[in-house]
Amino acid sequence: MALGTSMSATPGRVATIRNTGSLFARVSGNSERAIIPINDCALSTDPKLPTFYCVHSASGVAGTDFLDLAERLDPAVRFFGIQAPPKLMPDAEFGKTLKGVADYYASALVEFQPTGPFLLGGYCVGAVITVAIAENLRARGREVGPIVAIDGAPENTGFALGRWQPVYLLELLRNIYGWINHGDLMRSRTLHSLVWSISHNMTVIGKGALGLDRGQKIGGGYGIEGIMDVSRYQPAHKAFINRLFNALFDYAPVSYSGDVWVYEATVKPLLHLPQIGRIWRKFAPRSEVIEIVATHISMMHEPYVDTLAKDLQTRICDFFARSSAR
Repeated sequence: MALGTSMSATPGRVATIRNTGSLFARVSGNSERAIIPINDCALSTDPKLPTFYCVHSASGVAGTDFLDLAERLDPAVRFFGIQAPPKLMPDAEFGKTLKGVADYYASALVEFQPTGPFLLGGYCVGAVITVAIAENLRARGREVGPIVAIDGAPENTGFALGRWQPVYLLELLRNIYGWINHGDLMRSRTLHSLVWSISHNMTVIGKGALGLDRGQKIGGGYGIEGIMDVSRYQPAHKAFINRLFNALFDYAPVSYSGDVWVYEATVKPLLHLPQIGRIWRKFAPRSEVIEIVATHISMMHEPYVDTLAKDLQTRICDFFARSSAR
């Protein structure tokens, strides 16, 4: 199922967070807090309001990635971001394994919400961490609803097509049309991001010629610098991001038996197909893939996030309505 969007912003939807602005993305460097409210209604104590927890991307930061989405779910859904606690980022052990990170977040969730079902999601790397959190919570006897996977999937499942397979190459050619057809996505980029993207694509070509995967370093291991611009982060933060990125490739889940709502960006990177939908359909047979006409980054920002938010809000509210009726 593919969902599109209009380029015009929806009137009245670009609201300003009044109460939570000082809480997200400005958490004290000494904070061990993992769960932070992103929209205004997250501060409500009304137990009838649906609650959604969303795990950070590779950056470890929850607020900046989720602000636009959380605004659009307000006041119907309480939106909490799950972030990497700033105090733990310098710890060389934190982020070393995906299961270790998931255990920390699962413990924080159980303390934060002692009863009731959890509805969890994640963006990018966060979608993979969510799988480990869900399994952890179920092992503790807690109910977990459908996972919301926003353009992220496990790496070590064996379900992705090889990059030299004819089907993969054909899909790569089709993706060029997406880039041309959605030129507005490219024109909106800053000069810095455009230069970085060109350099990144040249690196991908070079590594591919050496038989290396995207993000894989010569000599072994993985480095996020080949995929994500981390120049603005402090050294301890960069080190955490790279630990988490390596943990992503070390994590090898076999399958997932629960329901999954997968939101997949239709405009892929120019020289790499993430194959989000294909992997989830094989890895979790009860997955439903919803395509969003956007790139990995733009799907989380206006105007493209409107489509994602509208569909997600309907599903979240329906899930909690059915859950409370039981």
